[in-house]
Amino acid sequence: MSILQAFSAVGLPVLMAVGAILAWRMSKKESIQDEKPAWRDDSMDDWRKARDLEALAEREQRASQPGGESSGAAAEEKAEKKRHQRIGG
Repeated sequence: MSILQAFSAVGLPVLMAVGAILAWRMSKKESIQDEKPAWRDDSMDDWRKARDLEALAEREQRASQPGGESSGAAAEEKAEKKRHQRIGG
């Protein structure tokens, strides 16, 4: 009985520690291996570049306009004043 107690008191924690170290090393090796993707979707690259250039040109145009508001939100608020009428009692 004392052999079983000694094994459970010393052997099992040692085996668990060894297993944890092995699992940690295996996961570390998997994260280090850089696998290149089988394919890369670059079908939209030209469209994205064109969209970014258009957005940049539009931002520069808005910045170069003298006066005015920097954003259209304030102008929209002024234009969209509505009168609310209460119907009923």
